[in-house]
Amino acid sequence: MQTTKKKPSLIFILVGAVLAGYLGYLINGAWIEGIAFNEFMDRFNEVCAVPFANYYNSNTVKAVAIALGIYAMAIVMYYTSQRNYMPGKEFGTARFENPKQVNKILADKDENFNRILSQNVKMSLDFRRLKLNGNILICGGSGAGKTFYEVKPNLMQMPHNCSFICTDPKGEILRSCGQMLKNNGYNVKVINLLEMDKSDCYNPFSYIREETDVVKLITNLISNTTPKGATPSDPFWEKAEGLFLQSIFYYVWLEVQPAKRNFETVLKLLGEAEVTEQGKASKLDVRMKFLEESSPLGANHPAVKQYNKCMRGAGDTVRSIIISANSRLAFLENKQVLRLLSKDELNLSDIGIGVNGDGETKTALFCVIPDSDKSYNFIIGMLYTQIFQELYYQADFNCGGRLPIHVTFMLDEFANVALPDDFCSLLSTMRSREISSIIIIQNFAQLKALFKDTWETIPGNCDTFIYLGGNEQSTHKYVSELLGKGTIDKKSSGETKGRQGSSSRNYDVLGRELFTPDEVRKLDNKKCIIFIRGFDPIMDNKFIPFNHPMFNQTADGKGEPYVHQIRGADNLIGPPFEILSDKAVKYYEKLKDKGENVYIDTLTYEQFMMLGDAELSRRFSMQDEAEQKAKIDREQANELEYVDESQKSDAADSANASNGSTVAKPVRNPEREKPKWEDTITNRMLHWSYTPEQKEEVKKALAAGVPKATILTYFYPEVTVERMSSYRKKQ
Repeated sequence: MQTTKKKPSLIFILVGAVLAGYLGYLINGAWIEGIAFNEFMDRFNEVCAVPFANYYNSNTVKAVAIALGIYAMAIVMYYTSQRNYMPGKEFGTARFENPKQVNKILADKDENFNRILSQNVKMSLDFRRLKLNGNILICGGSGAGKTFYEVKPNLMQMPHNCSFICTDPKGEILRSCGQMLKNNGYNVKVINLLEMDKSDCYNPFSYIREETDVVKLITNLISNTTPKGATPSDPFWEKAEGLFLQSIFYYVWLEVQPAKRNFETVLKLLGEAEVTEQGKASKLDVRMKFLEESSPLGANHPAVKQYNKCMRGAGDTVRSIIISANSRLAFLENKQVLRLLSKDELNLSDIGIGVNGDGETKTALFCVIPDSDKSYNFIIGMLYTQIFQELYYQADFNCGGRLPIHVTFMLDEFANVALPDDFCSLLSTMRSREISSIIIIQNFAQLKALFKDTWETIPGNCDTFIYLGGNEQSTHKYVSELLGKGTIDKKSSGETKGRQGSSSRNYDVLGRELFTPDEVRKLDNKKCIIFIRGFDPIMDNKFIPFNHPMFNQTADGKGEPYVHQIRGADNLIGPPFEILSDKAVKYYEKLKDKGENVYIDTLTYEQFMMLGDAELSRRFSMQDEAEQKAKIDREQANELEYVDESQKSDAADSANASNGSTVAKPVRNPEREKPKWEDTITNRMLHWSYTPEQKEEVKKALAAGVPKATILTYFYPEVTVERMSSYRKKQ
């Protein structure tokens, strides 16, 4: 029990002084010189019986003064004798908490709505009730059971409102738990960098909503493809390379039809970039020139703007930038990688809001990575960056700040996964959006190598820390210090031998670490130590999953190993279409109203059934193209307000005004109706059928500086390439 020094109370002292002075007054009234003690006591009792009578005499003042003096001495002695005692806590209060007592506080009544920490400790997923953030840091050396004792049991829990995103080295967790999750209603998705032909596809371009998303994607790509610890001698090259890649990515995002917005197109455009000695325009130069001439934004088009900035440099400088960009993306020159990145089958928003926004269907996304080769781990880095980006967007703009389905990241082999650069800030803000992370490391040396001076931010943002054992010295010291010091009793004895020998025995208290670093190292392999904010440390047995009700559904028990089926031309999983509920239809209509990449068409059942694959693809591709361009024009309309009038004017008008030339007469088919849409080169290519040779001829005309108005006079499908070429050469 702790005792503290009491502060003097002025009122208490004054009241005591009055009582002490009055007591002296009464004693003086009963006192007579030479009186016996017994007689004095009798007289004092008589005085006390009538305390308010007049007993004043010549000695009254002296008696009152003596009484007050004695009272003052007593007060001084009382307050100076006070000490700040903490019996049994002199050196610390560290102790191990009872696991079952902690479990009574933390566990939920619904067994499946708990997160398993150890054999006797479970934690509810209702983190708002617990006032904990839900993030867990697990530390254990190789073979300590991080996957077997922690990851797999928590997957077996399968809470009713929790999706999982699991980093899976070697694919062990997927093989063991995938079929169990699928049988219990989970939508299982797989990104497999170990066997790419068995992976679902992931397309980063499917999750770009605005220009800043392009910048984030490129920043993450450059960061994750730069060797750790590499410091460029001149940051100019990395920035210039990023600028060049921005122009390519903007072009793919804004100008390429949806089916081809992928890294294969990026590589194709990179292959078109070159700097020739003769100063001849490259294919990419022609493409950007055509875009500048045909786009309503002109030179303010994001792709054109960034491309022109990059191409202003000297020839050798630009050539080096192009080579650097090609070198960085050389890993993608692989058919399996390009297939994996060709389209998107993950639907990342479904992880937090349910399939088609139903708020119920849970998802388990497994990211299988090789543990011996990090060449393609940057793909997982891009994926995690966009997962956080997508989940935050859905929570903030579509779900009122909280996802309807809790999302748990199980980051096994945390040190080998390329994560967003701002992961520390994400870790501190994800709780409010119903997201949590289980971070798994082998030792703290890995954290220090990854985050340098800010490594303590990771355990600082994890309200739960589980130590499973290991053999790394700095981790032993960290755990020992985290356990703290306790106060123990000390008994010492001494003996002196001789003619006048003596012996002594002393009792004292001293402080001692709950576990010294050496004792942490020797932790029993069956035990684990759990630290939870607000609780004393807990030492308990590791959870053994054999007795879990779902164990027999896993491949470790009696279940079948999971084999992931991918969608393909020869392997169609389920029907080629999905019938949506009324709730799902309203969800997509809501997204469309918010400007999302959602396209809704109205068909009768008979019309739909009569559509073949080619017609269906063409119908939606055309709708995609038209609506996407309309959306882009609306989003970037403000940029046109800052374009100079000279840039807005038609190039042909200015050219004709300067040289007095006249525009050629139209050569279109007189039977062709006047278009109802705005008559531009881009719209003609969108609505009318042209051969690749005709399109190439128009690019040459734009690159040669032929005014747009002149091109429009002969750019019709019925005009031959030879005739178009002759018009170009006459200019």
